[in-house]
Amino acid sequence: MTDTVIFDLGRVLVEFQPVEGMRRLGFTDEQIKVISEKIFSGLWEECDRIPYSDNEIRRLFKSRLPGMEALVDRMWDNVTVFTDVYPYSRKWLQSLKDMGLKIYILSNYGKQAFEVNSKKYDFLELADGMVISYQVELVKPELQIYEILLEKYGIERQNAVFIDDRQLNIDGARAVGMKAILFENYEKTSAELLKLIQDT
Repeated sequence: MTDTVIFDLGRVLVEFQPVEGMRRLGFTDEQIKVISEKIFSGLWEECDRIPYSDNEIRRLFKSRLPGMEALVDRMWDNVTVFTDVYPYSRKWLQSLKDMGLKIYILSNYGKQAFEVNSKKYDFLELADGMVISYQVELVKPELQIYEILLEKYGIERQNAVFIDDRQLNIDGARAVGMKAILFENYEKTSAELLKLIQDT
């Protein structure tokens, strides 16, 4: 029986569009290219693991972008520009709650960015609990982070389904005994989830 749904955040319930965000902030194409290479192709993920302070993040980013310190501050002062809630997110979670399912969040997300951006995520109040990567200094698809969520909330893994947009993270969930659905879009994934719930 499926009685629990565990959601990733980025590109599942909320958009994450760093390039579009930088364009909104007025960065040039060349600046976007450099920042994408230096920040958004590895370092950003490191910040998902380590709970850096605001000042630590700024120093770290500036060390990778010499001469672009003002752009780092502009980017970090406006970090909410990179994300927004998808129109379907709250109604999707509410519909699952109305069916009697438990809802949890398991996401790779940095401390400072999460604390600021989560204020926009009104659907989080519907969740029965969450584990965010910086809180445990682990990231998906490391198996321990899934185990921490399961143990913390007493989730029966065989009754849980995990939804994520990355195949590696889906593989991690399956490796610890959960069912999992690779998110492609809301319509397809919600239909797959409903079928899975009805079939089990």
